[in-house]
Amino acid sequence: MRRWMAIMVAICIFLPGCLSSVEDIDVFHGEDLPGDDPEYEINEFSLIKPDGNMTNLSDYEGQVLVVSFIYSRCPDVCPVVSSNLRWITQQLADDYGANFSIVSITVDPWWDSQNVLGQYATERNLSWPHLTGDVATLEPVWESFHVGLQTYVNTTYENDSNNTSGRHHPDYLVDHSTATIILDKEHNQRVRWNDTDWEPTLFAEDVQQLIDE
Repeated sequence: MRRWMAIMVAICIFLPGCLSSVEDIDVFHGEDLPGDDPEYEINEFSLIKPDGNMTNLSDYEGQVLVVSFIYSRCPDVCPVVSSNLRWITQQLADDYGANFSIVSITVDPWWDSQNVLGQYATERNLSWPHLTGDVATLEPVWESFHVGLQTYVNTTYENDSNNTSGRHHPDYLVDHSTATIILDKEHNQRVRWNDTDWEPTLFAEDVQQLIDE
């Protein structure tokens, strides 16, 4: 009986169906994503950089691309993610800007103008573009990356036209569930790191693995 089991295992190794099960084993430290699944197809975007110029996916052709979601008034997770990403650029300095790049996209375009995001990046010594746009432009981007986002109107100030928006601001509260996504060189979504699960050393290894593909 054992002999037959050994033979079946040996045969299975060489069968395409069995090989596919081997390929399904997690290969990244973060959550592996089915990059070729239509559910994870990325809508092309054109967003505004702090310098006023536009950027889109094609600007990073042939590069691994790290996409994070932040907002300038975030008091907790966003600054930590930004700090982690800065550390990644230092650890992979030889590849940064050539073989991989980073963009951060706001989840609070009501407050995060290009100037506000430029100041956010400057104050934290962040060297990559922080992108914004109008809600109609950003919504398909959020959807592509499965960003959970909801704004809550503070009815106390609902009729006060002088108030601006943003989390912990009188006019709007922003609640979001986001992650940092690593795209491969063909810009398929391959790895997801939830913002509360970050481990910078392992994240850097995932980036390096995609650079080496």
